[in-house]
Amino acid sequence: MTRKDMFWGYLAQALNIGAGLILLPVILKYLPPAEVGLWFVFITLVGLAQLLEFGFNPTISRNTSYIYAGATSLQKDGLPTSQANSSLVNLHLLASLISTARKVYGLVSLLAAVLLLIVGSIYISTLITEETENKPTLILAWISFASGYVLTLYYGYINGMLHGRGDVTQSNKVVVATRGLLVVVGSYAVIEGHGLLGLGLASLLSSGIGRIIAAHYFFSKTRPEMRAIRSDPLKKVDDLTNLLWHNASKLGAVQIGSFLIQRGNILIASSALGLASAASYGMTVTILTVLMTVSSVLCQLQLPSLNAMQSKNERESLVAIYGQIQLSSWAVFTLGLFVLAVFGNTVLNSIGSDTKLLAWPLLLSFGIIYLLELNHSIAATYLTTVNKIPFVKAALISGVSITTLAILFADAYGIVGLIAAQGVVQLAYNNWKWPTEAQKHLQSSFLETIKKGANKLTGKI
Repeated sequence: MTRKDMFWGYLAQALNIGAGLILLPVILKYLPPAEVGLWFVFITLVGLAQLLEFGFNPTISRNTSYIYAGATSLQKDGLPTSQANSSLVNLHLLASLISTARKVYGLVSLLAAVLLLIVGSIYISTLITEETENKPTLILAWISFASGYVLTLYYGYINGMLHGRGDVTQSNKVVVATRGLLVVVGSYAVIEGHGLLGLGLASLLSSGIGRIIAAHYFFSKTRPEMRAIRSDPLKKVDDLTNLLWHNASKLGAVQIGSFLIQRGNILIASSALGLASAASYGMTVTILTVLMTVSSVLCQLQLPSLNAMQSKNERESLVAIYGQIQLSSWAVFTLGLFVLAVFGNTVLNSIGSDTKLLAWPLLLSFGIIYLLELNHSIAATYLTTVNKIPFVKAALISGVSITTLAILFADAYGIVGLIAAQGVVQLAYNNWKWPTEAQKHLQSSFLETIKKGANKLTGKI
C-alpha cells in the first residue's frame, strides 16, 4: 500500500462523505429557503433509495477477490475452492459474475427509477406550493438529480469489481472524479443563478462522466482477462443471483440495523427534545460518523487483499494487516476526537454558526462509544472476508433495542439518555463479541496481533 494509494483513498472518502458539506455554504448563501428545504428533501429521498442496493456491492467485491485469487467455484457460505498456487483467472466464473452483477444492478436501478422518478416526482410536486415560482423548473431539477443517482446505481457493480480485483486506487479515482465534479460544477451553477436545476444537472453530468471513467478502468487494455471476455464472449454463463443474494440480503439487514444504531436517535431527538437540541446532537453524530468512516479508510483499502489472503489461507499476513488496520484506525480517530473537542466549537463560532457541538463531557463520552463502534466494525468487516455474515441478528436486535431505550430515556434524561442507550446496548454485546471472534479466527492473541501490526506499520514486516 503506497502513499499514493492512501492519498486517493482518503481523498475519495473525504469527497464521498463531504461533498454535501462543501456544497452547503454555497446553497445556504445563494438559494432561497424554500429551495434549501427542497435540496434536503432531494438528499433524503436518494438516501432512502440507496437501501434498494442492499448489500450487493460488498458481496460482489468480495467474490471478485476470490476469483482473482484463483477460485474455481463460489460458495454461499465459507471460502471457495481455489487452485493451488495459481494466479489464473477462471474466465467462465468471472463472466458469470459480471453477467449476474449487470442483471442485479439493472433490476435495482429500475426499481430506484420508479421510486424516484415517478413516486418521488409526485411527492416533490406536492411540496411545491402554487405560490412557488418556476414549479416546472424545480420538478426538472429533481428529475435531473434523481437520474444522476439512477445512472450511478446502474453501473455501481463496476466500482465493486474494481475494488475486488485490487484496483482500489482506480476505484477511488472514479469517486474523486464523480464527487469532485459535482462540487465544482454544482457550486458554479448555483453561484451563477441556476439554482436547484444547476445542482440537478451537475449531478447528472458528474454521474455520466464518472461512469465513463469507471468503464475505462474496468475494461482496461492492460487486463488480458477482460480482453478475452470482450473479444470472445462466452455463450453460456451461470446465473449467480441466488448465491449473491444469500449474503447480500444479510448485509442489507445489517445496514438497516446500522441506520437504527447510528441515525435513528436523531429522529427521536427531533420529536422529544426540540429542534435546537436535535441540531447539536445531529451535528455531533454526523461529524463522529464522518470521523469513524475516515478512520476506517485503511480497512477499506486493504479489504481486497484480506479477501485474497483468506482464500489462500495466508494466516501470518492476515494477522499483520489486521493489526495494522486496528492501530492506524485507533490513532486517526483519537487524534480527530481530540481536535474536535478542543477546536470544534471555536471553528463553528468563527463561521457564525448558531448550532454548536454537544458539551465536551458528552462529546468525549460519545466519542468513546464511537471508538468502540469503530473497533468492532473493523472486526465485523474482517469476519466477512470468510464469506459469512454472523452479525445480522445482533445488528437488528441492537438497533431495535437502542431505539426502544432511547424512546424510554429521552423524556427523563434528554441527550444523556440517547447517548446512554447506544453505549449500554453496544457494550452489552457487539463491542466485545466481534473483536473476540476475529481474534479467534486469526488464531492470534490481542497482544500478538498488535505487535505484528506495529511491525507492519514501521516497515519491519
